[in-house]
Order: sequence, then structure tokens, then C-alpha cells
Amino acid sequence: MKVKKNMDKQKFLNLLKTKVLIMDGATGTQLQKKKYLDDVEIPEELNIKFPERISEIYSSYVNAGSDIILANTFGANPIRLKHYNLLEKASEIIGEGINLARKAAAGKDIIVAGDISSLGEYIEPLGTLSFDEAYEAFAFQAAMIAKYNADIIIIETMPEIKELKAAVLAAKDNFSGAVVAQMTFSQDGMTVTGSDILSFVTMAESLGADAIGLNCSVGAKDLAAMAKILRENTALPISFKPNAGMPTLINRETVFPGTIEEFIESSLEAYSCGINMFGGCCGTNPDYIKALSKELKDKKPVCVNVKKKFFLSSRNKAYDINSIKRPVIIGERINPTGRKKFQEELSAGIFSLVKDEARSQAAAGANLLDVNMGVPNTDEVKLLTEAVNKIQEIVSVPLCIDSSDPKALEQAVKNCAGKPLINSVNGEKSKLETIMPIAKRYGCGLIALTTDENGIPKTTRKRLEIAVKILEAADRYGIKRENIIFDYLVLSASATPEQISETLNAVKESKKLYPECKILFGVSNVSFGLPSRQTINSTFLKMALEAGLDFAIINPHEDWNISDPIAKNLLDNKDPGAKKYMEAFSSYKKPAPKAEQETLPAGKRLYFAVLNGNKESVPTIVSKIIETDENPFNAVNDNVLEALNLVGDKFAAKEYFLPQIIMSAEAAQTAFAIVKNTLKKDIASLTDKVIMATVKGDVHDIGKNIVCAVLESYGFEVIDMGIDVDAQDIVDKAQEIKPIAIGLSALMTTTMPEMEKVVKIRNTAHIQPKIIIGGAAVTKKYADEIGADAYAKDAVETAKYVKSLQKKPLQGACTRQTKKAPFL
Repeated sequence: MKVKKNMDKQKFLNLLKTKVLIMDGATGTQLQKKKYLDDVEIPEELNIKFPERISEIYSSYVNAGSDIILANTFGANPIRLKHYNLLEKASEIIGEGINLARKAAAGKDIIVAGDISSLGEYIEPLGTLSFDEAYEAFAFQAAMIAKYNADIIIIETMPEIKELKAAVLAAKDNFSGAVVAQMTFSQDGMTVTGSDILSFVTMAESLGADAIGLNCSVGAKDLAAMAKILRENTALPISFKPNAGMPTLINRETVFPGTIEEFIESSLEAYSCGINMFGGCCGTNPDYIKALSKELKDKKPVCVNVKKKFFLSSRNKAYDINSIKRPVIIGERINPTGRKKFQEELSAGIFSLVKDEARSQAAAGANLLDVNMGVPNTDEVKLLTEAVNKIQEIVSVPLCIDSSDPKALEQAVKNCAGKPLINSVNGEKSKLETIMPIAKRYGCGLIALTTDENGIPKTTRKRLEIAVKILEAADRYGIKRENIIFDYLVLSASATPEQISETLNAVKESKKLYPECKILFGVSNVSFGLPSRQTINSTFLKMALEAGLDFAIINPHEDWNISDPIAKNLLDNKDPGAKKYMEAFSSYKKPAPKAEQETLPAGKRLYFAVLNGNKESVPTIVSKIIETDENPFNAVNDNVLEALNLVGDKFAAKEYFLPQIIMSAEAAQTAFAIVKNTLKKDIASLTDKVIMATVKGDVHDIGKNIVCAVLESYGFEVIDMGIDVDAQDIVDKAQEIKPIAIGLSALMTTTMPEMEKVVKIRNTAHIQPKIIIGGAAVTKKYADEIGADAYAKDAVETAKYVKSLQKKPLQGACTRQTKKAPFL
């Protein structure tokens, strides 16, 4: 068969402007319903082992009216293929998946999409997979899809935003056609790791996705509400692929409770908001697509005007900078310059001060945090990347990555789970050629200093000329001008007071000439060499805001309400030699900083360290407890568990998400390990154990992993047996280690009967552990039917149930023996 050349990207985007496109429905659930998966390890193997089965599914959706068919390449990434000894057949599997779709669409104007989904392993720091490893896995798959000339790539069912970043970058690097990026959200509009819909919009749009969308997880009505939020915040084309409701098991048969009528009603609602592409996910068969095609095929998209916004984001939240009251505050305190203790900690690989500064500045009102790790004789690439990873898991504000080392900048922004600022570039040719490509590739905002090889210009005109040079470079590299933030460079009022007016005039002129670009100052530069620096800083900030300043890099803990006439007189260059200012403030002495809160007992400091996930500070605190407390084990145990109980409550209330759970668990593990080693106690033998497993035939483990993390945060020893675990193996393990409970997870209704097998084997073996079950399709009714001891709808309910089984206080190290999940 002659291989068709893939569709030109612009042709696809033009189609979306002129008519609504209909995608296909659920391939996976159709294969399950027809029992076509019984003879293969994974669905993608059907492409080469039973191609007629895949062709039948493709044809059913073509005949139902689909304009886009997703090739059966969903999980054909090297991590998953290697697990099933299919990696050597990757080219054949992906190639046939695409070629079979071409054959099914022969004679019709059908778009064939290469399908990419999650790897099933979290990227650092949530998991063990590095960003580069994730990128390479996606690049492998995208390159294969390109090789066989799919028309577009659709990335779908992505549960984690940093993984989406790796997938989009890999797709765009290895495929010339359009890339559609879709994520999956729970009913509350959040991912399992705490990202919201606007964080997704910001990330996908900044990376250059050609269209974005939502699929899976929830039914059509809930997804329509989320699609409306997407449409209000982006002008990109949007795709809409809901489930036919959440599956349930009725009389041992998988049932999707949604109806075609509900599906069409919600799709029409989404259409009225301006959605361009429609299809179906789990449970939507060809009848759904036929009805969808009848209602929407070839209709002209609804035109919607989207208000212009400028988003910056973290993992958890996106901020429209245009809507924030001026100035947008960038906290300056995560910087070791001139701070001996800070430098010593970083040189030792300790990040306690980094995390403390991040929390305190965010609490004090910083909208962003500047992160600088410039410590002499250290590996700045490693320090900056690690600092970024730690900070973005404890605060929700976006980051401003500050370094003069391009390698450190690139590695840090690559690991940002959001859209950060880069601090900074300037008008030097070498800087423009080095930093601009990084900002473009990773979708960053960019602080641009109006200086060049000749230094800082003395006049407004010269600074604006450098601004023009920077904007021309941005245009060449394809960076939108709204992503450029100019710094017209504040100089000290003590040395060059005449320059203050030049700087402020540059701000005013810039606002007229380049209104799309924002303006930033490092405010404290103005007071260098003067007493009562905050008096000058605050007075100058007010003058800068009047001129049009947008961003201010400042210490958010300082008093910014000062407006002093003597300071303003100096700033207006009306006080030669700063004589009047010095007369007024020469005797000023800055108040001594408050002493550290050493008044708190060591046990309470341990409580806060665990609550905040501050693992680095735990060894010093626990050593103090061992040295001074009469019963150090109880002191550690009580404070750790009190903190972990609150962590669990915060998780249930959606104040904490998986990243915070993991960090608190690690802090607790560190504390217990020190006690065990120092006091020679066999802590593990005193710990209640829990077995966790995803049942035979089911390879989804994100939910199970969250339960494991929460159980660990409550202090249990979790034995995670992994995915696809045989019922007999689970019971055998229980007989060996005697846990108080066995937790079973299943996402698919087709694998839920395996839970009943575990219950029956447990009963036959006459062993004691209780069995608790959970998963997307699992219900309390099903738990009662199969004789399970309990059902839990989420991780916190699981932990509360297991706690109720305890016959002794929790006493333990949270160890975990886990078989890595190869995919979702």
C-alpha cells in the first residue's frame, strides 16, 4: 500500500475554522465488549496479531460519520512495549495501526491521528522518571507516528501536567503536522496532582499546541462545563471527548450509565460555546458518533471573542497577570547572594531555607518567586533544577528563573510544571542567540534588560533603541511580544540621581510605543549605598507605578506603604549629594531581624517539618529530641502522626494534593528511620502492615499509588505489589507478612471480578486481614456483593478505615516495596 503523506498543519487548522470535525468514539471499550482483547497482552498488539479486529472498529466509526480516526497507538510507547516484550515490534505495531486506519478510510476524506497517552510513571519529583527520560519515550513514539505519516497527533488522557509538557515538546520536535493536547480531569476540575484547567490552558498554549481539549474521566455534562472554561480562556481550537458516564458493574456486566441523549445535549451545549472538535471516550460506541455526526458534522463553528489574557502558571494554578492589581510582586528572597547560612546550606545540598522562603513570601503576598541559586563552586544546573522541583510542590505561585548560566536556565525551565518567567536576557547578540531559543521552546515569559555590549545607556532614547533590538529578535524567534517584560534598569539614587528620571521616562515612552509589553524593576537597586533603604525603595515604587510599572522584584515582608517627601526630593534630583536626605536619615539604624523561632519545642518543630514536607530539617530536629527528651521515640512518634493526620485531612479537603502527600511521607520516613537507627529499635516490627495491589488484568495504578502515599502519610508500612497482580499471589503475600488489611484497586469493570477471587481465596485460606476495595467503577454495593469488608471512594477513606482496624498505636517506618507500573 502506498503511504499517504501527512496533512499539512495549516490545512488542518483552516478546516477547524470552517467546520466542526467529528472524531471517533471509544476503541478500548468496544474491543472489550467484543472480547477482542482476550488473546493479546495489550490492545496495540492487535494491529499485528489480529488486524481484522482493529479494522472492524475503525470501519464502524468511519461509517458512523467520523472525520478523524485515532489510530490504535494509544499506549505504544517504549516503556509499555518493553514491559510486554514488544519493543522490537514497535515500528510494525505503530505502522500497522496507522495503515489499517488509512485502509478503513479509503475513498473518504478522513483524517488519521496518531494517538499518544500517558507513560504511567510520574516524572521527578513525584516519581523516579526524569523529564528527559519521559521526553525520549514520547519522542520515540512521535517519530514512529511521523514515519508512517499520520495526519495529526492527538495527545490524550494525560493526568499530569509535567508529563503533558514532555509529550507536547516531543511531538512538536518529531512531527510536522498539527498537535492536539488533551488532559483528563476529575469532576471538580482538578487532576490527581492538583492542576486546574487554567494551568492546562497556560501550559499547552505556551508550548505551541495547535489545539487543546478534554477527554475521559467524567460524563458529558461535567465535561461541557469544563469546556466552557477552556473556551473563555483561549482562542485555540478545542476538542471535546466525554465518557458515556462513569462505568458501573451490574450483574457482572460493565454498564455506562450515560445516554446518547445526554451526550448529544452536552455536545450541543459545548458547540454553542465555540468548541470545534467532537468525539467520545469510554463507553461511546458508533451509535453515539452517528448521532453526534447527524447533529454537528460540517456545521460552521460558533465564533467567540476571547478576552486577551497574560497567564503565568505553576503546577496548581494559573494567574492572569492582566487581572492582578499593580504591582505584580516577585519575591526576591530565594537568593543566596551575601547570605552565608543560605550558601552553606545549598553547598551541602540542603533546601530548608529555600522552602521556608518560598512559603513565607507566598504567604506575604508575592505573586511570583524569583529563584536564584548562584553559589560559587557549586553545580548551578543541579541546584537550580532541584530548587525549582522543590518549590513548585509546596507553593502555587509561578516562578521566575534567575541565572546567568544558559544550561542552568534551560534545565530549570524544562522542569517547571507551569509557565515561568526567565530572568533574563539583554540586547547583547550572544545573549539573544542563547536565551531567546530557550524561552521560545519552553513557552516562557522573558525579562529583557535594556543594556547591551556597551553597558547601560544614560538616555531614555538609547534604552528604547535596545528595546527595539530585543523585540526584533523576539519576532525572529517567534516569541509573542506580550511575553516580553522590559527592565529599563534602576540605578542608585546616591550615585546617579539624574538617571532616575531617564528610567521613569523610558517606562512612560515604552507604554506608548509597545503597550503589549509589560515593565519590571528590581526596586531595591535605587537605594544602594543609602541609609533607611526602605524609605527610598517604597517612595520610588510609588513613582514607578505612576509611570506605568507592572512588575516589581521586592522583599514582600517589607513595608511598602512609605511615601516620604525628602526621599522623593532626592529621587527627583533636587537634592545634590543627597545632603538633605542624609541629614534626615544618617542616624537611621535598621531594626535587628527577629530571632529564629527557637522557642518552639523540638517536638513541635518536627510536627511543622512533617506538615510542610521539610525533610531536610528533620535530622537536626530529631537529633535534638533524642538528646533532650526522656522518651524520644514517643515524642517523635506522637508529633509525626499528629502532623500526618492533618496532612490526610488537608488532602481530603483538597488543600493538599499528591505532591504534598509525598513530601510529608518522606519527612515522616526520615524521622522514623533516624529513631530506629539511633535507638536500635526494631520499629518495622511494631508497624501495622497493609498490602496494596491492582488486580490481575488491570494495569492502572495512579489511584492505587495515591492510596499508598496517603497510607504512608498515616504511618502504615505499605507493601505495594504493583499492577496486574494474581489473586493467589496477593493472598500468599498476606500469609507471609500478616497485614491488617489488603487494599485492592481496579479501574476497569472487566477486571473487577478479580477482586472477588481474592476474597474467596482469602476466605478459603482462613486468614485474618480485612479486604478493602476501590476504583473508579467500584461501588459499596459491589463490595457487599462479593463479600469485601469495606469500600472506600478515595485514599483518605481508605486510611480512616485501616486506622479503625488498629489494635496498637502506629509505630513505624513507612517503607514501600513496589513493582514499577509500566503504564496507566
